[in-house]
Amino acid sequence: MTAVDEAIAALQVFKNVILEGPPGTGKSFSVADIAASWPRELGTNKGGEPASGNGSWAVTFHPSTSYEEFVEGIRYNPDPVDPKNPKSKPRGFELRSGVFRDWIEAARADPDKDFLVLIDEVNRANVSKVLGDLLLGLEASKRLRHDPACVRTDRVHVACWSGGATTQLAYSNELLGVPENLYVLGTMNSSDRSIAPLDSALRRRFAFVRVPPMSGDELRGRLEAALPEVGDEIIARSVLALDNINQALGLALGPNSMLGHSYLFELGPAFGAPRFWMEVDSSAVQTGSQLQVTKDWANRLLGAASPGTTVDNRGQSVDLEVRYDGRTFNRVRLENPNNGNVRFSANSTHIPFSAMDDGVTIWTPVGLREVTLEYLPFGGHEAAILTQYRARSDWEGRTSTRRYGKFRSATDGRGDDLEKTVWRYSILPQLLENLMQAFSPELLITGLREIWLRENLAPDAGAKVIEAMADFDDFLMGHLGLQIVLSGHGLSAGPVVEEVDAQANLLTAGSDKVHGETLGADDAATVAQASDALAGDVSDPDNATTVAPPSDALESEVPGTDETDAPSSDA
Repeated sequence: MTAVDEAIAALQVFKNVILEGPPGTGKSFSVADIAASWPRELGTNKGGEPASGNGSWAVTFHPSTSYEEFVEGIRYNPDPVDPKNPKSKPRGFELRSGVFRDWIEAARADPDKDFLVLIDEVNRANVSKVLGDLLLGLEASKRLRHDPACVRTDRVHVACWSGGATTQLAYSNELLGVPENLYVLGTMNSSDRSIAPLDSALRRRFAFVRVPPMSGDELRGRLEAALPEVGDEIIARSVLALDNINQALGLALGPNSMLGHSYLFELGPAFGAPRFWMEVDSSAVQTGSQLQVTKDWANRLLGAASPGTTVDNRGQSVDLEVRYDGRTFNRVRLENPNNGNVRFSANSTHIPFSAMDDGVTIWTPVGLREVTLEYLPFGGHEAAILTQYRARSDWEGRTSTRRYGKFRSATDGRGDDLEKTVWRYSILPQLLENLMQAFSPELLITGLREIWLRENLAPDAGAKVIEAMADFDDFLMGHLGLQIVLSGHGLSAGPVVEEVDAQANLLTAGSDKVHGETLGADDAATVAQASDALAGDVSDPDNATTVAPPSDALESEVPGTDETDAPSSDA
């Protein structure tokens, strides 16, 4: 049973439910799912807004929330005394109903429908003070019940509602009870120790449903559906890293110290410098001055390098400045000729396209109609190199013989820029805070971790924590270039996140393996060059490699036909 199903079942019995869990587990978002799955019709306000725990049917508690705001009290009213007189003074301080009284009146006026209301962050206010005398009427057994035989036109009237407990309000002296068709849903952060716990009287009137972090295949599927532009590799490794750290935290400190999954939804579309790659072979080059591409790929490159231009139609072309191998080539034309396929035409610039006959070209926009070009030869490792490019791509395509795509630049080969940003500035600070609040920062520090585990956990549980934390450390260092170290001395010491000095990523460090295939020294160097091209400094075209001359003929797309490897009709 999911947390949503549990909450709905508990609301039917207790009328009041609090969703509790660590920050970022989607407690507030679960409210929409609860409303969508509600078994009966929900009522509305005068504006037609459904009572689904959102908008005017929701309130967020905070330290300044008061009884006067929530139930009733003397508050300032800015409305004019005479609405028809533009110079009329405001009404000033007067007795006003709070938001919960408004909800009660709406529910009593429509007894045939249910009303779902939300109190977000319920434990951030002084709850006993805010609820006051309302606490008695909230209890499920003390709710007012509607008499179906009531025929009064005023359905709010006390004669239509009875059987429950009412209390006399201190300000208005009116009797107030809570109707049975008003369902109160709250959310509560269970890991923040700076928040006072709820007292027993309040806890007795609420059911508590735990919302744990999402994990594994379920989380990966949700992320892939919500973030289609983020590469599956990035999602998979971040989900695995979150699973590892949560396993360790759960075993060592309990569920309240775990990290929520919602941080990963911040990965969003990858950002950084867009880089466009295309596999090239002997069929892709012709006469030494042309390189055939596809229309789709060309338009995407132009979208980044020359916004507003395309080569959709015959006769269209755009001149680019191309920086390659330490030289600048002006007026390199990307064109859709009147005859033939979409292509780069170097004309008299003599850019050596003919030498690019077995590898990958990488094009990086660096200014308006300015791009850098790199060429990486396969050197006998086509499969391993293409696997890297495809794994990093947020968009890719293929012709009958060649692949192409787009990825975003990264720093020193350490994974996607935004992935590192999310972990560095969002997830890891929360992790450090959780461990500091639990007085257990040693868990994050290699060396101190083992001592802490020996003193606090059984050997089998400690072994599982060590294994999970080792995998998490590998992710931080190998993919993100980060590590957690102890900084300071004595009582002021604490864990901090630092950049790793080493400049090698998991692909080329240590075992020199790519996807299970052991590489020799020369092979590892070739694949390392692929990693550099994927993640290196895009402003340094001198890193590009040229190879010896040519072959001929090329392939691309012929408008109106399938993309095949037909050579251009005009050189």
